[in-house]
Amino acid sequence: MCGDGVVYPESEECDDGNEFDGDACTSTCTLARCGDGIVQPGEECDDGNDVNTDACLEGCIYLRCGDGYV
Repeated sequence: MCGDGVVYPESEECDDGNEFDGDACTSTCTLARCGDGIVQPGEECDDGNDVNTDACLEGCIYLRCGDGYV
């Protein structure tokens, strides 16, 4: 059961026993990573996709002039 502090390998990647998304384990018991839709430390943005034609590029950095994308 997600949020109980016990990792069930068949259904959870992690379980830190809280519902805070700003740490290494999200409230859905998945490991935080770029592209999960949650801005984590070290990410400028995270829109939950790997599309490079919107404001947030893959790699979780903002689109800026000179980055090679339009």
